[in-house]
Amino acid sequence: MKPARDTADLLRVLVESTAGETGLPFFRALVQGLCESLPTHAAWVTEYLPGPQRLRALAFRAGNGWIEHYEYDLRGTPCETVIHRGDLVVIPDQVVQLYPSDPDLPPLEAVSYMGVPLYDEEGRLLGHLGALDNRAIIETAARSSVFRIFANRAGAELRRLNLEKQLRAKSEELDAVVESAMDAILILDDERTIVRGNRAAADALGTAALAGCFIEKFLSVSGAGKLEPILDSLAAEESGPTKIWIPGGFQARSLSGEQFAAEGTLSRFTLGGRSFFTLILRNIDARIEAERTISSLLQRTAYLSEEIERHFGEIIGESPVMRRLLRQIQEVADTGASVLIQGETGAGKELVARALHRASRRAAQPLIKINCAAIPAQLIESEFFGHEKGSFTGATARREGRFALADGGTLFLDEIGELPLELQSKLLRVLQEGEFEPVGSSRSRKVDVRVVAASNRDLQEEVNQGRFRQDLFYRLNVFPLSVPPLRERGDDVLLLTREFLRRFTSRDGRSHPQLTSRHTSLLLAHPWPGNVRELANVVERALILGRGSLALEEALPPRTVPAASPPFAAPDMALSGISSKSKRILTALEMRELEVANLQAALESCRGRVSGPGGAAELLGIKPTTLSSRLKALGLR
Repeated sequence: MKPARDTADLLRVLVESTAGETGLPFFRALVQGLCESLPTHAAWVTEYLPGPQRLRALAFRAGNGWIEHYEYDLRGTPCETVIHRGDLVVIPDQVVQLYPSDPDLPPLEAVSYMGVPLYDEEGRLLGHLGALDNRAIIETAARSSVFRIFANRAGAELRRLNLEKQLRAKSEELDAVVESAMDAILILDDERTIVRGNRAAADALGTAALAGCFIEKFLSVSGAGKLEPILDSLAAEESGPTKIWIPGGFQARSLSGEQFAAEGTLSRFTLGGRSFFTLILRNIDARIEAERTISSLLQRTAYLSEEIERHFGEIIGESPVMRRLLRQIQEVADTGASVLIQGETGAGKELVARALHRASRRAAQPLIKINCAAIPAQLIESEFFGHEKGSFTGATARREGRFALADGGTLFLDEIGELPLELQSKLLRVLQEGEFEPVGSSRSRKVDVRVVAASNRDLQEEVNQGRFRQDLFYRLNVFPLSVPPLRERGDDVLLLTREFLRRFTSRDGRSHPQLTSRHTSLLLAHPWPGNVRELANVVERALILGRGSLALEEALPPRTVPAASPPFAAPDMALSGISSKSKRILTALEMRELEVANLQAALESCRGRVSGPGGAAELLGIKPTTLSSRLKALGLR
């Protein structure tokens, strides 16, 4: 039996075999790579069918051939044990004797078995990765690691396919809405030719054969004279408005020549480098509810498309602090409680919010994000609640706010600490009563929205300083989550680095450099003040500078590996305003400030290390547990 490949060779095989593949070809390439890397006699990836509790193979290789259309019942199989345990299971030998009711093991001459379940972000079972060998195996950490790496890639592809399925469902839903709308909807190309019309347009214009006709055919002379300048204006101003309400209405006509008064909107969009126009027609007395539904659904579909694009930004981490965070996400996700996520800039607060949404009962509805720090204060209320046409200068059309778009789903309020005080009270009302008024409207609108907020500030301190409402803080802080900084996540730095290397090299078609021991030392030594965002930038910069290798030392900011720490010096008493010769008795507060300064100096001297050789505890001459307790009591990290 050939030995399992080393990690560097394994990663190369995994990248080369699956690069450019998706769907079923991806799973075939991954299974073949697994057979070669372990090596093993047979391997397969399956999807879980929850109704009959069966597994259906997406790719199954045994010996030198492929087994097609393979599906089996879980009961009495080693795969059932894997599903029940929810983790990697290794049976080194006698698998037939242990599972005598499994009819497929003897024909495959199975002796040993490995299997691991595949889950989505919400913890729902997606499928299974398994391997059989016709000889006994020795379970080793290296073999298990190889298997888990392949399982992670299989799970990621299954999750991506699920997201694509959701996007297709949303697109079909959008088509259904367009076809069922009461308003006539026409798509025109840049030559004013009708490309598509819905059923309402066919009914209003008296023919289903709309495609290929010029729009002037269905306009009166005055109507054509009114629409043509608007179309020309929209087409000419690339940086100007892309939608406009047709003022005063216009005269349209059916194929039979019967004219009718209409009002509507014109909007421009670009597809494949060409400009297209959407013309929505309605009778003067028709309601505009269909337009509102279409607009909302279009925006929701755009958010789902963004979810597909950002899929590989999923949470990656196996450190204890990240495992604890993931457990907390699972605990609160399926409730309706408000969640406050706090953590440093770049630590991944938005990823936590997305994981919360995907694991909730609202996952089928949109996750709408608003960055409170990126919007001018005078426009935040309109962004939150929308506005009516003419409600302020520049409000040329009615606009839905983020709360309306998130109805039924989740609203993620990023950088909530930047929200002006005058708007905090209005946000509190929405959270308490579930209703709001758009800017310029006197009518309240009900919404069902779960709010997830995030901040890199200490909101309790903001409350103490009078910059954040205490009642709003309590309303948001029902279930607080703290995202640990990267410097506290140990070897997660290496996991993330490998993922960024895979992502950037795949995107740019570059060769995939391997991490050396020197790279590992540099990565683990850096304090990462910019967290995961900084790490991603450093990896991308190192690839660019390396030209085929990884120029990590050049890409890292200065002083990544500082010189030997100078001998520790006690805090300068003179700097704190107290003479070293002074016999004045220090107050408790002054003593606390001196202790804090002393501990901070020790931590800085040891680059944050508490225990071990060269750690702050050794420097201070105390036990690491004693130092940890004092740091916690003083609120220091």
